[in-house]
Amino acid sequence: MSAEKMGMVIRDPWYEFGTHSQFPAGPNTVFQDTMGALLAEIGVRWVRLEFHIEGDDVAGQVTRNDYFINEVAPRYGFKVLGLLNFNLLRGEPTHYLVTGREQLDPLYGGGVNAYMRTWLNRARFIANHYQGNVHAYEILNEQNRMPDNSVIPAYITARLHTKFYHFFHYRDREAVPEGTSWRDTTPIILGGLHPKGTGEPGRDRYISDLEYITQIYTHPWGGFADYQRTVGRFPLDGLAYHPYPEEIRGSLNRVPRLRDAGWEATMIAYRMDEVRQELRGLGDPDVPFWITEIGYNVAFQHQTEAGQIEFMTAVIPMLNQRSDVAANFWFKYEDFLPATGPYANQWGVVRIPFEPDPTRPDGARYQEDGQPATFRSSYHHYRVLVEQGSF
Repeated sequence: MSAEKMGMVIRDPWYEFGTHSQFPAGPNTVFQDTMGALLAEIGVRWVRLEFHIEGDDVAGQVTRNDYFINEVAPRYGFKVLGLLNFNLLRGEPTHYLVTGREQLDPLYGGGVNAYMRTWLNRARFIANHYQGNVHAYEILNEQNRMPDNSVIPAYITARLHTKFYHFFHYRDREAVPEGTSWRDTTPIILGGLHPKGTGEPGRDRYISDLEYITQIYTHPWGGFADYQRTVGRFPLDGLAYHPYPEEIRGSLNRVPRLRDAGWEATMIAYRMDEVRQELRGLGDPDVPFWITEIGYNVAFQHQTEAGQIEFMTAVIPMLNQRSDVAANFWFKYEDFLPATGPYANQWGVVRIPFEPDPTRPDGARYQEDGQPATFRSSYHHYRVLVEQGSF
């Protein structure tokens, strides 16, 4: 049933630790219970959350997610997609992954610097800690178009991904051979690629998303090709993609700036077909898409809540009906900073009251019980789409 593909990007449980007046040194179970119940009410099957590690207390930081992953998610039957991104080294400059001095590491092999070593150690700790309670992992996020418009070179992305994949499926299984069947059913997904690519089309050093994918598979320093020759398959179980229509427009100067939801769904499908054709040419024709973000900001330009419904109605069924899409995640459950103005982030199906608070990691303090003040029409419509996909 296509309803089993439907997911949502949630508020990371890590943010809601120590935010309730009754639990100042523990998880805000009230907020997380509320979020879980509301997600279940509309039929969400998958949830995507990001892991954050600040400082050196790795176990203490990771276990902030325990309540949601080990109690809330099983209570409602959610499958968890865990994002292993740059926030595994929260606060460290991401360019250290690229610029740090590479060495022959005694555990991880060649081409490893201090940032990559720490990232791999922490990612493996998370996987070993949660075992089958996390049902898939996404490795990095929009690394081909970072917030400052820089790029993590494709060969670095491929190298990091290949090393984690190898340890997840082989080396860490050998270390603890008993009770590791969960590793066989836990996909490792190459992080959500940005459709606009790196830089600006038509300018020097522009790298399209298709070119970036090709470099991941073929660069001699990345490891994908060597892994395929040695093991007989490429080291990934899915390719995550973020086909926001505005970003696809930005990569194709010939595309008109229409706002018709049906036309946008067609454009997304066409672009995914282009990516699929590229994968066929690279010798990996059947690797599934994971659409780990797709959404609609009602505060962007002239967009509206009615437009959010139209976009959701056009895009989600199209993605669900594609046999090459394993799951798709609506972005997002809740609104986030900034609340107003030209750059407001009103992506959510709900709006939970929050105030700016510079003492909080994301600069916002949400109402401690997590109860939304606003349920957008998209919240209720999501349930309609789940029900349509259940037959």
